[in-house]
Amino acid sequence: MTTISASALKLAVGPAAQADALQARQSSGQQQLSEVAEQFEALFVQSILSSARSAQLADPLLNSGGLKTFNSMLDQEYATALSKRESLGIADALVRQFEHRVSNGDD
Repeated sequence: MTTISASALKLAVGPAAQADALQARQSSGQQQLSEVAEQFEALFVQSILSSARSAQLADPLLNSGGLKTFNSMLDQEYATALSKRESLGIADALVRQFEHRVSNGDD
């Protein structure tokens, strides 16, 4: 079995293939950044929904731990669906804020 050193591999691959690999990593990073920004927007919306639900004027008749858990999960699903369907601009602002770090390869 033949082993290839890293420097030999770089010479064999060439600059064009290295540029393609860099482009693929940057594209993947941009996609990951967009996904994380959308998830953050969903968390923000979930926080708003949760706060609105907790601002009740009176206790409901069927107030139990199970209902609270159900409402929490329902708020999470509403927030995820809303952030995927409608943009509040939070995810877009986060992508604009951090995209230069992804494209430059900074961590």
